Amino acid sequence: MTPAKGNDPDRTPAGQAAPDAARGHVSSKFIRREAALTASDAKHAKISAQRFSLLRTRILREMRNRGWSRLAVVPVTPGAGGTFVAVNLALALARQPHTQVALIDLDLGSPGVAGQLGIPGCASVATALRAGGDLDALVSRVEEAPNLSVLAPERAEAGAAELLQDEALAKAMRRLHDSHPAEIAVIDTAALLGEDAALAALPLADALLLVADGRRGTAADMAECERFLVGMPPVMGVVLNKSED
Repeated sequence: MTPAKGNDPDRTPAGQAAPDAARGHVSSKFIRREAALTASDAKHAKISAQRFSLLRTRILREMRNRGWSRLAVVPVTPGAGGTFVAVNLALALARQPHTQVALIDLDLGSPGVAGQLGIPGCASVATALRAGGDLDALVSRVEEAPNLSVLAPERAEAGAAELLQDEALAKAMRRLHDSHPAEIAVIDTAALLGEDAALAALPLADALLLVADGRRGTAADMAECERFLVGMPPVMGVVLNKSED
């Protein structure tokens, strides 16, 4: 994504609307519910927020140092909690006052970001591509997190892996990358060891963050991941999700 310019106003040619003017706004039930839980159980909320704040700080520093802007959050196995991590990391990044964040659901065969955030999902990516490839029209701003914009399909796409490998999608993602004023894009993907949809999405990212199941994951799973990730973008780390520690 094009790095944001702090608090500078958008500069658009005369006679043209700023990109945000065309975007819808959505309200997140998840954020409102978390705010209510914070009020009733401040200690638990603080611990959870601290964990994602630490992850955010590490991710943001490394990506800025390397000039990266697109991070794929990749669950190792189905059910590892990749969408949970992607959503909470994006929210933690968006709490930085001058950091514009985009959260993009590319688990097109089983999208979960809209459901996790509790927002209305957007229309079909495949339909947008057939209509000319403008993904910007699918992006919404989250009212409770002003620095966060979301592209979250409502329904599963047929032939998700093939769609993710389509050059039309790659071009549309590049156009979105060039036009959207976000410093960091967090991309939610399918499970790496589930089907080939995740592998198809990974080349669209600059770096990867793996999410492993802390209760049911195995060393064999991680070894298999290493084999699949040869030639892919670099791995920034592994989040051990669902762990008791």
